[in-house]
Amino acid sequence: MALILFLWSFVQSTLTAIAISFVNKSRLNYILSGIFLTLGGNTLLQYLNRFTDLKHNMPEFMFVSDMLDFMLPSLILWYVWELFGKTLNKKDYYIFAPAVISLICSITYITSFQPFTFSHFIGSIFHIGLLAGIVMWKSFVFYKVYKQLKLAKASAKNKQKEDLLWPNILLMFIGLSLWVAFLLLSYHSFVIPLSNNPTQEVIRQIIEFNYIIFNSSIILVTMFFVMKYPKAFSGNTIEIKLEDKQEDNSIYKYYVERLNQLIDVEKVHLETELNEKGLAEQLEIQSYLLSKLLNDHLGKSFSEFINEKRVQHAMHLIAEDTDKKMTNFAIAVDSGFRSESVFYVNFKKHSGMTPRQYRSQLKEKAA
Repeated sequence: MALILFLWSFVQSTLTAIAISFVNKSRLNYILSGIFLTLGGNTLLQYLNRFTDLKHNMPEFMFVSDMLDFMLPSLILWYVWELFGKTLNKKDYYIFAPAVISLICSITYITSFQPFTFSHFIGSIFHIGLLAGIVMWKSFVFYKVYKQLKLAKASAKNKQKEDLLWPNILLMFIGLSLWVAFLLLSYHSFVIPLSNNPTQEVIRQIIEFNYIIFNSSIILVTMFFVMKYPKAFSGNTIEIKLEDKQEDNSIYKYYVERLNQLIDVEKVHLETELNEKGLAEQLEIQSYLLSKLLNDHLGKSFSEFINEKRVQHAMHLIAEDTDKKMTNFAIAVDSGFRSESVFYVNFKKHSGMTPRQYRSQLKEKAA
């Protein structure tokens, strides 16, 4: 029975991946196809390791399953980000680091044995370390996706709730995957060392059952969604609209607090290349929502808001530069402006005076 379920899960995962990629040729659906191909590949490896002699004939490939276990949640997090309009940029590539690190470490570990055998890997400290890493990584991804959906749910209007059904299913999928990873870690850490434990085989079968059932379930649920909610696989992002300004709106407060933290603590406005899209990505919000937030909260556009913050920083630098060691150009660059001329125009606009006049005013007050 288990053998049939493993094969069925592999075939269905592969067919689902191919079908989704043809439903609508879009970036989102290609990532989703990658998720199911990774799931199918891992299921196939689990089948080969359990029901064939692969683990004895080619033990060097034992670690590939663990690497795919690192990759799967990374792909899901990428997909959810894209689903809510967040484009993956260079600083987000860290989500693939666990899979790459596990690959490098595994190859290094394997080459340290001549020859490498099944017993060198399963139950070893290195293997348990990989399993612990998988649990931690899946926990992190679960938290990130949960946080994203919580914010989306809090800000979505009633008619948008249906759009969140599919990403909520993915959250449940990560949760089940985390549960199985935790069971595997517990089994290899505490059960296998007790070689005379009569319940060892029973526990192994329970874990195996959990693994294949959750894999099969996500495929069935996906097929159900394809038929009942084809919009979920249209390849379009989910656009969550903030309600009108409300001081008691928790989602509104969250974004305002996060924006203040980015400005006051992380000083993102001092980055010369910062644009509206970049700030929106750091807020984990879509650009048009950032624009609405700024208009509602401050009645200002993005450029007005950022330039005002930069001028405030420049005024602080001038106030501290009592010996006049900094030129206007140096102050402009340190404050995030591209040029001295742009700095001069904005300084006068937001402070009502030129940098020289401001220095003179400070000098008069000091006297």
